[in-house]
Amino acid sequence: MESAADAYSNEPLARGSSDELRRLLDRAVAASSNGIVITDPNLPDGPIIYVNPAFERTTGYSRDDAIGRNCRFLQDQDRDQPAVGELRESVKAGQECRVVLRNYKKDGTLFWNELYVSPVYDDEGRLANFVGVQNDVTERKRAEEERDLLLAREQLARAEAVKSRRRLSMLAAAGTTLASASLDYAATLKRISRLAVPELADWCVVDLVDEEGRVSQAAATHAESSQEVMLRELSKYRRFGDEDPGSTARVLRSGRPVLIREVSDDVADELKDREHRRIINQLHPRSIMAVPLLARGRTLGAMTLVSSNPEWRYDEEDLALAENLAYRCALAVDNARLYSERNFIARTLQRSILPTLPETRGLEVGAEYLPMGEENEVGGDFYDLMEVQNSGYLAVIGDVRGKGPVAAAVTALARYTIRATALGSDSPAAVLTRLNDAMLSQLSDYQFCTVACVRLGPVNGGLDLTVARGGHPAPLLLRNDGSVEEFGCPGKALGVFPDAGLAESSGRLESGDALVLYTDGVIEARSPDGALFGTERLVSVLGVLGGLEASSIARKIRDAALEFQEGTQHDDLAVFVLRVAE
Repeated sequence: MESAADAYSNEPLARGSSDELRRLLDRAVAASSNGIVITDPNLPDGPIIYVNPAFERTTGYSRDDAIGRNCRFLQDQDRDQPAVGELRESVKAGQECRVVLRNYKKDGTLFWNELYVSPVYDDEGRLANFVGVQNDVTERKRAEEERDLLLAREQLARAEAVKSRRRLSMLAAAGTTLASASLDYAATLKRISRLAVPELADWCVVDLVDEEGRVSQAAATHAESSQEVMLRELSKYRRFGDEDPGSTARVLRSGRPVLIREVSDDVADELKDREHRRIINQLHPRSIMAVPLLARGRTLGAMTLVSSNPEWRYDEEDLALAENLAYRCALAVDNARLYSERNFIARTLQRSILPTLPETRGLEVGAEYLPMGEENEVGGDFYDLMEVQNSGYLAVIGDVRGKGPVAAAVTALARYTIRATALGSDSPAAVLTRLNDAMLSQLSDYQFCTVACVRLGPVNGGLDLTVARGGHPAPLLLRNDGSVEEFGCPGKALGVFPDAGLAESSGRLESGDALVLYTDGVIEARSPDGALFGTERLVSVLGVLGGLEASSIARKIRDAALEFQEGTQHDDLAVFVLRVAE
């Protein structure tokens, strides 16, 4: 059989005898830094017939250890490598190939072997040998693995960063939604649940507990909108009693979150109702978080988030995010409830301090009242009309400093003091003097009000007027022909000075004439550029309202002031019009 050196004979390269060329090739192979192996495929199991010194240095196996063995011994027990199969098929087909294998040195140390195998044919074209050239690429593979590890870590970090940004964006969006929330917190919770799905869950249910302990489903959202009907159906079967084992029931009882990392496949089998089982199987829960809606030490409800994806299992980080979202929702719900309660109280209080006007004979009455600001703030303006002796009337309009409960208390004191005083005296100055004394004796510092009080007495088809003003804007007489007159001496604000300097002025309303009482919310209305509505503008508005009914006059004054402010009201506004019927 021809030697490996003969296989490399090449007539054009020959410069000496065949023996010299063979010796040259032998020295070259022996001096190579790459391990070289020659096998004989014509012998059983294709044994090694030659290895060079580099092979011995690389593998730790001597020539005697290797000769006569198949090369597979270098893979030790690690022979399921895809590259081994590729090498086996190439050898079987008598073809060259290049593979990278995990090989093991004699001492068991792993090294990566880049192996190039080439067939050698004799002069008659028969396969004579395989020559394998080994290159230890362990350091390169380690560098590649380190690079791949760093790349994987970078990709993981980027994925986590993207995930974190998305979740922070969800919380930011939730914050924005909750900050713009209205009193309809149920609608707000539905919007929040849509933020959580599908970012944090495949479906989400929010339950609220009312003041009597009843639990109701406030929001239910599914990533597939067609499945939301199943969530509504599910609500019929959910129970929250002391003995119910459900995750939401447990949260409502304890006020603590529940994390079920993995829901068993047969969870629906434990349910007694057939329809309930069908719904659960269709919704396919795989992992569950239920977190309490906690606000100000109370459990207002629970938010349940469910994954239907077998690959998505909730963990502690997910639970922390869910608790954060639930806490924000709970505050919004609690704030909305408190706001609703305060609004109800404010409306009730406001109604209690606004008068029920009496039916009048020959006197038209028009009134407009608009408190400024939040719905749950009681305004500080008031007006009243009461019958007094000699078939007359006492009309008052006032403006209390401030708003809210304190202003309501001062308003109540003013109204009832005026009414009580009017039972014994219908003199406007006497009424306001009594009110001033009551405020000085019963209220703290800085509580004051301005009031205009008018006595109207029927005389000869008209009304005689007597007016006293405690620091209040001057009433205006609107004649039937459209002319306007200011009326009454100024006086001082009530509740400040022992002597308010109250004086009375007299006048008369004829048929069709009107007395216009108003608070400074009218004349101090400001346009967007800061200009005041002012008394002159009010007089100008009144100039075209002569002859109108009292209710129409009051409404047009209100509309003019609001239009001037372009809808941005800066103070309470009250208009009280008394007109002699024609």
